[in-house]
Amino acid sequence: TLAANVFALTAAFNALKVADTFRLLEEGLNKVGAAAGRNLPYVADRLKDITGSAVSTRDAMEAVALGTASGFSQEQIEGLAKVARGASTALGRDMTDALSRLTRGAAKLEPEILDELGIMVRLDDATTTYAANLGKTADQLSIVERRQAFTNAILEQGIKKYGGLTDSIEPSAYDQL
Repeated sequence: TLAANVFALTAAFNALKVADTFRLLEEGLNKVGAAAGRNLPYVADRLKDITGSAVSTRDAMEAVALGTASGFSQEQIEGLAKVARGASTALGRDMTDALSRLTRGAAKLEPEILDELGIMVRLDDATTTYAANLGKTADQLSIVERRQAFTNAILEQGIKKYGGLTDSIEPSAYDQL
């Protein structure tokens, strides 16, 4: 009886904790969006639409929060969601995992995170190309510019590889559920 009660209390505590964390995420997204003059909850809703509702509101909000904090534009965040949908479909991967990998990989400048999605972007190549377009050398790029270069290369390669799959195949009904 004691073990059952402890289990029930632990489950209730964890449910309340998760709900409060979601509330804080939503509140933070609203405040950051208002400060930046952007409607970030709308962007999160767009991610859900792009993924065919295969990611939860929470997962979409987390991707938007990380993308915004990393300096991504709405178009880049939405582009990552499109690539995630295509990669998920092509590789039979969980869409939430694909979106998380793309967003984290781009934000952290870590190509290793993207490898499992078939996206093989070299940071050096991406920054060299981006810098040349700006009339700079790769060493002259700021961290924000390096992140933009890497994200642009991810989007370019991802759309080439998976762009045709994004709208042609519906996501798993179980993911949508």
